[in-house]
Amino acid sequence: MLNNYQVRRVLFLSISLAIAPAPKAFCGEMGFFDDFKQGHWRFESLGGVGLNSSDESDRKGDYYFASSLGYEWPIYKSRREVGLRVYPVLLYDQDRNDKGESDTVYAASFGPVVRWYESTIHKGGYLEIGVSLLWNSRLFRSNAARWNALTEFGVGYEFDSEWHVALKFQHISNGQTRSPNRGVNAVALCFGFAF
Repeated sequence: MLNNYQVRRVLFLSISLAIAPAPKAFCGEMGFFDDFKQGHWRFESLGGVGLNSSDESDRKGDYYFASSLGYEWPIYKSRREVGLRVYPVLLYDQDRNDKGESDTVYAASFGPVVRWYESTIHKGGYLEIGVSLLWNSRLFRSNAARWNALTEFGVGYEFDSEWHVALKFQHISNGQTRSPNRGVNAVALCFGFAF
């Protein structure tokens, strides 16, 4: 099994390779800035539920809602699209603890996202990965940090009408920068549109 350092290294390398544009993108007839100008804004709302983890963090009964806004642009004539996404408000309700109390965590995050579409017109099915720096108002149960990483993996479909639907797995963790670090795992259903 990979340790946290190895997982972070694999994620960093994967995202770096996915974002890296083809060499022609900077020396051809169409460069990075032309790609950026072809971009669009994307709004997305999601609702999700917490998942129990093997490390015995009890997340059943947890749920959350969030909305995001991002700017995404194509990478030189490829099926990839990259962007920057902000979650101005993420509301995570933790189910009752041992004392019978429930508590709500408010959070915000910002970071890059990469999408791989099945076609170069950036419609139809896609895979998505994103990593954001997340700040939370209160501590998540069994997590000692207010600064965390939000990692997302998703599969979705973008319709010709610019609407999309996706299913995402999300993980919130401080990456062992503080202890304890049980993390939060969740699955979410997302709806959104590009404009």
